[in-house]
Amino acid sequence: MDFKGQQLSEQIFFYLIIFFGSIGWVYGWYHSSFYYTFLFWLLGTTISIVLAVPDWPMFNRHPVQWLSPLAERPVMQEREAIANAQKAGL
Repeated sequence: MDFKGQQLSEQIFFYLIIFFGSIGWVYGWYHSSFYYTFLFWLLGTTISIVLAVPDWPMFNRHPVQWLSPLAERPVMQEREAIANAQKAGL
């Protein structure tokens, strides 16, 4: 998931929960039951999780271009350079 995909995923999650919570609040208020409000909120949360958590292809439209790797130096050369630097400092 790229950075734009993370932003889209968060927006989908946020707006769906607000939408279902609002509808549930109105419906629960009309029927004077918090149970309906909770059910609508739970439905919205479940749908949001199914849409926002998995790494769907729509979240990978802007791939990150990584830098090419640097050439690796052998470990022995690094150890010799450190040893020489320590001898020169003493």
